[in-house]
Amino acid sequence: MKSLDIFKKKTTKKERRKGGNTKTEHSRKTKKDKTSRTLDEDLTATVMAPAPGAPSQPLQPPIQTHPIVGQWVQRALDYGVERLRDEFRQMAKYTRADMTQNAFNANQSANISESKNRYADVPCQDQNIVTLLKPPAPNDYIHANFVGCPMVPERRFICTQGPLDHTVEDFWWMVVQQRVEQIVMLCKTIETGKLKCAQYWPLNMGEKRVFNSIVVENVSGTKAMERDGEIQVTTLHVYVGGNTMIVRHLHWSEWPDRGVPPCKLTSLELLSAVRGSRMPIVVHCSAGIGRTGTIVAIEYILERIAENKQCPPMPDLVKSLRDQRAYSIQTDLQYLYIHRVMLNYFLDKYKEKYCALLTPDNLLKYDKFIKDYNLATGQ
Repeated sequence: MKSLDIFKKKTTKKERRKGGNTKTEHSRKTKKDKTSRTLDEDLTATVMAPAPGAPSQPLQPPIQTHPIVGQWVQRALDYGVERLRDEFRQMAKYTRADMTQNAFNANQSANISESKNRYADVPCQDQNIVTLLKPPAPNDYIHANFVGCPMVPERRFICTQGPLDHTVEDFWWMVVQQRVEQIVMLCKTIETGKLKCAQYWPLNMGEKRVFNSIVVENVSGTKAMERDGEIQVTTLHVYVGGNTMIVRHLHWSEWPDRGVPPCKLTSLELLSAVRGSRMPIVVHCSAGIGRTGTIVAIEYILERIAENKQCPPMPDLVKSLRDQRAYSIQTDLQYLYIHRVMLNYFLDKYKEKYCALLTPDNLLKYDKFIKDYNLATGQ
């Protein structure tokens, strides 16, 4: 199988020498009992091997996590559910001061079959926009923005809307152009009887979909991810110009639009599965801002902790994401979900490690947080 030249990572002699023992070390790690993983291992793990040509780039273990985690946890517990909801409502309409949306406006049409925007009220800002370079193209627009995280400040993610039937080819050209190895899908194609995303990938093993000069083939069928069965994984081959690239499609379909999924650690397992990629990771839901922004925010927190750096106050984090992708994190419930998942991660999964945080007063606060969260979200 011939690989696209643009996907070949050029390495220096120094990098090759540093990576000489990678395989042996990885082999030792994978033999460990999965139930004995520590917090640091969970932060650094790549559950699925990255695509060929993109060696794993795991997070480095935090030097000392207690103060950083403690500050984040304490703020969440002190604020509680209602104050956090109020905090989000105060910034619900925030966009960067210099935001423009000229490309979005130029590609908006009342006729949905002509518009390249799924929703007229979800703008794609010109700042950080992904520009298509496909040949030949009527224009270079796609409703997508680059979003950075602490460890990859500029192009860690591509946050985008769910493709429309007539923008699927644009979507795949973006994947090819940006050398994408992992696609994270956070919606169903149809939700509450409404079309939320085109069926842009082949569902069955051996099936091919043709989008003009791009052919996408399902080479694996669809399988549940080993560590979390809610995530469905498909390996795709993308053929273009006589070359082949490999893309993994990870689909988490049990997250309701504008709502939140059950409070498990599926979001963290999903992030662990894609974190090893050195190329931009495509993340989308339907509009590409709510569920998409929420999952990116969780990764942002994890990376700050892994770097042993204090997380910015959550309003600043939201604004930082929105400076890159307008209206990221769409609802107060999604804002709450970020807090609930991280509290679950630190105070339940790693309760023994962070038992010092669970003072009698904090235990009462955490119990109230859970009850208020369940009431707010209907869980």
